[in-house]
Amino acid sequence: MIEAPRPPERTGPPPPPPVPPIALKLIGVLERANGVKWAVLSDGKSAPMYGKDGDIIDGRFLIVKIGTESIEMTHADGRGRQVIRLTGQ
Repeated sequence: MIEAPRPPERTGPPPPPPVPPIALKLIGVLERANGVKWAVLSDGKSAPMYGKDGDIIDGRFLIVKIGTESIEMTHADGRGRQVIRLTGQ
C-alpha cells in the first residue's frame, strides 16, 4: 500500500492570534442638523458611548463609517474591520 505524502512541517514563529471581535452593540444612530451622524454604542456594562466617523471609542475602537442601520469599526490599530448592525437594544 502506498502512503500519502505528509504535509510539510511549519517552521518559524507561530502565526499571530486572531483579532478578537468588537463586543459593542449599536443601539442607535443620531443625525444632527448639520448632517453629521453619531453612533450610540453599548458594551452592556457602562453608560452608552457616542461617536462620529473617525472617533476612537473606549480607547480601543475606531469608527470607520456610520450608515443608517449599521456602522463599520476596527480596532484602533486598524485590525479587524467589522460591521455592527443596529440592534435597537
